Amino acid sequence: MEKYQLDSKSGSNLTVLESTFKNSYFRRIRLLKRLLSHIFLILVSVFAVFPVYYIVITSLSPIPALIDVSAKSILPAISTLTLANYRQIIYDYPFGTWLKNTLFLTGTSTVLGVMLALTSGIAMSRMLIPGKKALLYMMLIISTFPFVIMVIPFYFMFSSLHLVNSYVGLIIAYSAGAVIFSSWLIKNYADSIPRDYEEAAQLDGYSRTGALFRVLLPIAKPVIIFALIISFIGPYTDYALVSVLIDKPHLYTLTIGMYSVVDGTLGMNYGTFSAFALLMGLPIFIIFFVFQRYLSSGFSLSMYK
Repeated sequence: MEKYQLDSKSGSNLTVLESTFKNSYFRRIRLLKRLLSHIFLILVSVFAVFPVYYIVITSLSPIPALIDVSAKSILPAISTLTLANYRQIIYDYPFGTWLKNTLFLTGTSTVLGVMLALTSGIAMSRMLIPGKKALLYMMLIISTFPFVIMVIPFYFMFSSLHLVNSYVGLIIAYSAGAVIFSSWLIKNYADSIPRDYEEAAQLDGYSRTGALFRVLLPIAKPVIIFALIISFIGPYTDYALVSVLIDKPHLYTLTIGMYSVVDGTLGMNYGTFSAFALLMGLPIFIIFFVFQRYLSSGFSLSMYK
């Protein structure tokens, strides 16, 4: 009897030791996996952030050409940093005029395109339209083609309409692109909103238009803001079409202005280019920072079905 008790005690002790060893082993494995994952994420973060860091450093450094770039320029001394490139862009060039032209062009085309996309997207979601499926697939196929292939047709069309060196032609082209892309987003988002909300509003006395503006549009605010931001980025950063249709300096946008600033006879000035890129990207950064919560929800709920 005593021998059996001793054997049971020794067996239980062995079981405890084995479980302790296994727990410590798995704990070390988890710790090693966590350590490796953190190292990997740090390396990926450095890889992603380094281009932005280098652009900022280059914009603050007197680096006139790519041949002057060295390992020392990656970590320059604070005393060598200067704002000369930014002062040159702001005071020596009409940067304010280019920015005003760009915001007017992109803002007008974005608002007009998204307003048309709202009507078309909601109509395709809520109304029975003959050939709706064929129209949707046609819009989807058109959206897959790169915008640059339309530059030459747009040029011949707008030149025949005497819309060269005019923002009217650019607004028409950019608005059409916004309609094609944003209609899909808004249509898919509206499909996810139950019709019961609008029907309940109509039972409460609202008209169909009132239910649209007081119920459907407030609920669809995330995808509307998402469509506005996406439609804004395209014209804001476009160079191909605007460089073909605009050749007067007082009508330049930021993209043409950047090319005229950095395209020197002795090569590109990388410090000026970096400073211009940061100044040009500042409005987009502010927009993304302010509306970031709408971007995630609008993108996740408006994917193609």
